[in-house]
Amino acid sequence: MDRRRIALQIRAILIPFRVERGRRDSATMAAFRLRASRMMDDLEEDASTDPELTKALTDARREIEADQP
Repeated sequence: MDRRRIALQIRAILIPFRVERGRRDSATMAAFRLRASRMMDDLEEDASTDPELTKALTDARREIEADQP
């Protein structure tokens, strides 16, 4: 596990989401949330060995899921 790589990937999901959520239509954001969820699923196993990464991933999921209409 490369801790820094995983942390950067979580940020790479969250930053575009935060920027685009107010500028895109709901269908586009639904597709974004689906893709983000799949990407976070891929990170989950590697992140599970580090409590800080697990929390960051959980927080990212909550933020993205909370934005659903």
